Amino acid sequence: MQLPVPLRDTTRPLATALTHAEAGRFSGILRITGEPGGDIRFAGGRVVTVTTGGAPGFDALDRAGGDRPLGAARARLLRMTATVDGAFAIAAGWIDRYHWIDADPEMFAGADPGYEPRWLLDETERRLAALIHAGFSPYRNLLALTEIGRCAADGDGAAAALLRLVDGTRSCRELAFLLGRPLYPVTVEVARLLAGGQVTVPARHATDLPPATGRTGMVDPALPRRRRGASGINDTLRPRPPQAAPPSATAADVPDPSPRRRTERIP
Repeated sequence: MQLPVPLRDTTRPLATALTHAEAGRFSGILRITGEPGGDIRFAGGRVVTVTTGGAPGFDALDRAGGDRPLGAARARLLRMTATVDGAFAIAAGWIDRYHWIDADPEMFAGADPGYEPRWLLDETERRLAALIHAGFSPYRNLLALTEIGRCAADGDGAAAALLRLVDGTRSCRELAFLLGRPLYPVTVEVARLLAGGQVTVPARHATDLPPATGRTGMVDPALPRRRRGASGINDTLRPRPPQAAPPSATAADVPDPSPRRRTERIP
């Protein structure tokens, strides 16, 4: 998949980390700090789970299923859904640093063999690319109903259930947790409702667009700036300007790709 430059720049550090973890058959945790950040757990170079504050995890998705029995097939499906959605949630946010935490492979061993890092990255990039023109952030933009949306909220179905939770104080992330649904499909649904005029982003939470520029290598001027405080689905998909890491025993000025305990700032 040929991603736009902002997405390639965003996923490159994550792709490098996943590739080296797979090649070295790493077992442990890749801890990513940022907004929302999260943990990617590996066993023998394969991704076992992804947990993040940006999206409902396995337990939340299971609870949303009500009294349905959690059989082996459904458990595998929910684990895969939570893993892929968690990776999307991390990549759609603001990535600052990551560091490796070694662990005994037996800690993460289980019936599920895990997932190939390359497959997980491909799925993440596909979701990011699908929302490249969404124009809002699943974390920073709060959503409000329009008159059309208020009328539609009285109906049935998943869209109406989502609309009934929109009150001007919630983002896609809050809606996903309240609904017990993965962040990605909720974000896609919100994009559709925005396009249909059923929800809106209040002016104080609207996307902050940068001025046009003709400099080579810059992000498309239609995309928000890559800085904290800005909004938009792509506001965190542009790499941060190069900056020195603060003095720290764990900060690495020159990244070492081998997965060991260390911290690296994403440029």
